[in-house]
Amino acid sequence: MSLSKSASRIPMKRRSPASLNSKLDRKLFAYAVAASAAGAGILALAQPSQAEIVFTPTHKMIPQRQTLALDLNGDGITDFTFRNLLSSCGLPGKPPECSNFTSQRVSVYGATALNGAWAFGTRAASALPPGKKVGPGVKFAHSGLMESCATGNGVSLGSYGPWVNVKNRYLGLAFNIAGQIHYGWARLTITVTPGKCRPATAVLTGYAYETVANTPITTGKRSGVAAVSAVEPPRATLGMLAQGSVGLEAWRRDDDAAPSQI
Repeated sequence: MSLSKSASRIPMKRRSPASLNSKLDRKLFAYAVAASAAGAGILALAQPSQAEIVFTPTHKMIPQRQTLALDLNGDGITDFTFRNLLSSCGLPGKPPECSNFTSQRVSVYGATALNGAWAFGTRAASALPPGKKVGPGVKFAHSGLMESCATGNGVSLGSYGPWVNVKNRYLGLAFNIAGQIHYGWARLTITVTPGKCRPATAVLTGYAYETVANTPITTGKRSGVAAVSAVEPPRATLGMLAQGSVGLEAWRRDDDAAPSQI
C-alpha cells in the first residue's frame, strides 16, 4: 500500500541529540579509562615468564681451618658457607687422655633458615652426579656434613660422609630471594688422605641457579630457558567493550581466531 500525496508532503521532524547528565557522563568516561588500563595490564600478563639458568665458573679453595662464603645469585648476600675445620688434642699443654686425637670435617651451612642443601640421611649433604633434578619435593637441611674423619692415639677411626674423595660432584641447593625459594647447585671436589686424618683439600669449581622461583634445576646444566607460566588471552568483557572500537576490534580478532565448536 502506498502513502497518499498529502501524507508524503508532511515534513519529517528532525530530532536533536539528547545530552546525558554531566555527572553520569564523567562516570562513564572514568570507567572507560579504567577499563582500558585494565585491558593493557591483562595483555602484559599474557606474556610468559622465562626461567633461565645462570652459571658461574670458578676455582676457589675452601681454606683449611677456615670458611668460604657462596653468593649463588651475585646480589652481594651470602647464601651458604663452607667450613673446612681441623681440631687436634696432640698439642703441648693438653691433657694426656686427649693425646694424638684429631678431628677433621667439611660442612655446608645455609645463611638463613630458608636456605638448605639436599640432605643425605639426617646429618649429611648429598654428593650428586650430573643429571639430578633439584627442586620442589626434595628434602633439604639447613646444615650438612660433607666429609669427616678422626684419629685416636694416632690410629685412624675412619672417614665418613658422601664427599670422601669425590671429584666434580654436585651439591643441590635451595635458597631464598626476596621471600621466594630458588634452586641451584654447587660443584666441588674434595680429597682426603686415606687412613690418616689430615686437613682436606676442598675446591669449589662452579655453581648455578634458576632465575624463576620454584623452578627445578638439573645438576650440571649450565644454560637454557623455558616458559614456566602463561595467562589466557583476554576474552570479551564489559571493560573491553567500554574501550569502544579498540576493544571491539580486539574482541573480534579473538573471536575469529577461536576454533568453532559444535
